[in-house]
Order: sequence, then structure tokens, then C-alpha cells
Amino acid sequence: MMRTLLAAGLFITASTLIAQPSCSANLAAKPAQGSASRNVVVLEAYINDSGPYAFLLDTGSQVTMIDETLASELNLKPTANASVVGVSLQGKGGKYALVDSVRVGQGAKVGSTYVLAFDMKDMRDAGFPVRGLIGEDFLSHFDATIDHTHNRVCFTDTSSSMAAASTPKSR
Repeated sequence: MMRTLLAAGLFITASTLIAQPSCSANLAAKPAQGSASRNVVVLEAYINDSGPYAFLLDTGSQVTMIDETLASELNLKPTANASVVGVSLQGKGGKYALVDSVRVGQGAKVGSTYVLAFDMKDMRDAGFPVRGLIGEDFLSHFDATIDHTHNRVCFTDTSSSMAAASTPKSR
């Protein structure tokens, strides 16, 4: 009898651990708004510790983008002009701005980085109510695991191991 209870307890504990794998940064993704057939991940992002703002995780974007209205609200100063080119963005203009930090959730933070302020009206009109995009320039600092089952994204900081691997050796 005792063995049966112990075995049942171990089975329940093991299945609970498997059902809820840990997330080192414990970052929760927000449920995607709009059509259920869209495979999108919306994260809570903070710019210069202001927020949270809804940002779309865009693994195909090279840079983190911020809606120009949010850039204005945050009094970001443009530093350079840019032309944005993509599948549905042919030569639209944007402006780079330096921010003190971009943070997703509580633990994934990149300091002193450029974001591209861009008019995201077309995205909102297409049903994506976001204030920005998290791009590869942010993602390159982390190993990211997209966990659709639990509706979250886990980031593991790779900066210490990446810094050691990328430091040039003196000759």
C-alpha cells in the first residue's frame, strides 16, 4: 500500500515537472490578439524602463523597431535616417534613436542600443495592436526558447560566454 502511494506521488510530481518546465528568465508572452490562426508572439517590452508596451517578437527583423508615436512619447532623439525595406515595406523611412535600454519581462535586458523609430500604422491596420518589434539585435544577446504550449518565451543570457568567444586574441 505504501509503495503504491509513493509510486503515485512520484508519478504525479514527475508529470507536474514535465508539464511546467522552468524558464530561466520567467518571461511571459502575452496571448496574441486577432485571428487564432496567426502564429505570433507578443511580449511585454520596456524602453528606458518605461512600459510595459506590446512588442511583436519578429525573428526575421534585423533591428528592434518602435512605433514613431511611442518614440515621440518617450522623447527619443533621432540620430540617423534609415530606409526600411521588407516583404511589405518598400522604402519607407524611419529614424534611428539611441535608448538606454530595451527590456523584455523582468530579466532580459540590453543596454545602450539603437532602435528604429518607424510608422507602424500599417501593422495596426492589419490587426497587430503593437507598439514595436523585438528584432535580432536584441535576440542576439540571448538563447531564446519559444514555448507555444505555455504561451511564453524564455531567454537565457549568453553575453558572458559570447564575450569570451568573441574577444580577439593578442598576438
